[in-house]
Amino acid sequence: MLKQVKYKEFEIFYYDDKYMEVAKKIIENDYKIIKILKDTKRNYVSAIEIDENNYIIKEPRNEYIIPQRKLMSFFKKGEALTTLINVNKLIDFYDFKEYARPFIAITKRKNRMIVYSLLVMERIIGEEERNLKILVNLMEKIHKKGFYHGDFNPSNFLNSNGKIFILDTQGKKMFFGNYRAHYDMLTMKMDSYKEMKYPYSKNIFYYFALFVKKIKKLPLIEKIKKYKKNLREKGWKI
Repeated sequence: MLKQVKYKEFEIFYYDDKYMEVAKKIIENDYKIIKILKDTKRNYVSAIEIDENNYIIKEPRNEYIIPQRKLMSFFKKGEALTTLINVNKLIDFYDFKEYARPFIAITKRKNRMIVYSLLVMERIIGEEERNLKILVNLMEKIHKKGFYHGDFNPSNFLNSNGKIFILDTQGKKMFFGNYRAHYDMLTMKMDSYKEMKYPYSKNIFYYFALFVKKIKKLPLIEKIKKYKKNLREKGWKI
């Protein structure tokens, strides 16, 4: 059962009581940074140590830096809490043991909008899984249960001593037909494995997903994305 506790100006969400103290130490900055994995205007990810236990912390900064996303957080749980709930459900209810488990979500709101958000997850040590058949088969199983990844590429799958772990997903459910299933598979095929044999029948949702992918790859769109990234690095909130 999901638990919620107020600590100072933060809301802490967790399932297991032992993580309450972990959350407090993170809020108090009472931890050791082992390695910073990403540190940009939009995202921060690092491996940390608390009481000889290792964790991954992820701060989705774009959720409160980009004005339209911050405004939408008025109506939403937020990325950290959504991930905590969805992925634990996928592991415990749907028996997908391949997901890296999230332990804690920490949020801070002002005027009911998120101004700070942090997700605490288990740390997986492994190598990027590059076996296309393994990846596609696993994603097909997830799609059959009505869920999708959102960024289906090899960098989000680790092989740890022969066991595959899925990273960097909110574990959301599909609602618009199987559009998201097609988008996942097209992401893998177009971005990582052009020789990949497409596993699904091509319906209207396939062609819509293909259209969206191709639009995003247009030189003008790529140029706009690069321009926006440069502005963000200069401090613009877009």
